[in-house]
Amino acid sequence: MSDAVIPAQLAHAWSAEPAITVPLALAAVLYARGTKALWKRAGTAHGVRVREVAAFAAGWLVLALALLSPLHEMSETLFSAHMVQHELLMAVAAPLIVLGRPLVPFLWSIPAAWRRGVARAFSSGWPAGAWRVASRPSVAWLAYAVAIWGWHAPRLYDAALASAPLHALQHATFLGTALLFWWALLHSARRRYGASVLYLFTTAVHSTALGALLALSSRPLYPAYASTAAWGLSPLEDQQLAGLIMWVPACLAYLVAALALMLAWLREADRRVPRPVVVPVSLAAAFLVLALAGCDREADEISRRELVDGNAARGREIIPAYGCNACHSIPGVRGTDARVGPPLKGIGSRSFIAGVLPNQPDNMIRWIRDPQAVDSLTAMPNLGVSARDARDIAGYLYTLR
Repeated sequence: MSDAVIPAQLAHAWSAEPAITVPLALAAVLYARGTKALWKRAGTAHGVRVREVAAFAAGWLVLALALLSPLHEMSETLFSAHMVQHELLMAVAAPLIVLGRPLVPFLWSIPAAWRRGVARAFSSGWPAGAWRVASRPSVAWLAYAVAIWGWHAPRLYDAALASAPLHALQHATFLGTALLFWWALLHSARRRYGASVLYLFTTAVHSTALGALLALSSRPLYPAYASTAAWGLSPLEDQQLAGLIMWVPACLAYLVAALALMLAWLREADRRVPRPVVVPVSLAAAFLVLALAGCDREADEISRRELVDGNAARGREIIPAYGCNACHSIPGVRGTDARVGPPLKGIGSRSFIAGVLPNQPDNMIRWIRDPQAVDSLTAMPNLGVSARDARDIAGYLYTLR
């Protein structure tokens, strides 16, 4: 633990540790480079939206503030300052960074050949299996809870303050498990809203319990924080203030996120309510003729393809131009063996598109042109596909049975 910082030294207590500044700078450069490349290909605000870039920038700034500002030096002396730093890392910076969808710009920041290699490396074999397990909401929730409670054990906490490597590991564990926790909840919430809300609520409960234990304790639990007099606090008052910070503001962040997911859940349920479909008389007659003729599943797929009014051959040729091969395996299209997204084999005969929309021509075109307008939590970016290209791509996808 470094020498105690007093208020008069605070203005000059900024940090510039390479172990912190270099990763922060690298993350910013990769995100900016990838966003620029993506917007150059797909158009401004396509692929990564402006509000997502803003969320990442805000999360990055909060992260820099927590780790490089005088708050970092204060945290060596005050338990309450250390608690503020940890909550900024876990409950503010982490969800903002996750909302910024950094994986998409990070992938686009590297050359296309490397991009496909990275996608293949992490979409098959043991890396893909390990990620599937680690990113399960239940596993991410447990890892996050263990990190919070484990590092606040008095002996381990004091040991982290006495050892720079252990202190760095503590911060890395807090931030890493927080990013995993928020990613698992926010990016899998479309199909598990109820579970995500439950995980956030239970996180708020156990964090509140730990905060209450610290705030209501009758004696100081962390001997390392004994030099707080310069700040006008006794060690016990400092600990009680730290407990209140974990108890109230941090708990509020989880509850606000839970309410936001509940609202998204209601909107999603509203979108899934069947809407009346107006069918032109000519199309209705065509379907009636097919029905009377005993149309089978293949005939239905052919009718879908014809209703798109797209050039399937051209659609197959232009798919790589939009970078679809970086994420999907698409039969008949060269270089599309990536598995970041689901394989598109058989998409022409599926009942739903992305598990959300009935598989109809208008919906297929709508999904291709602006997937995030259909499902705000989808990882599929808006690539600025034109109306004509979307019809042609849909025409080809309906040939895949």
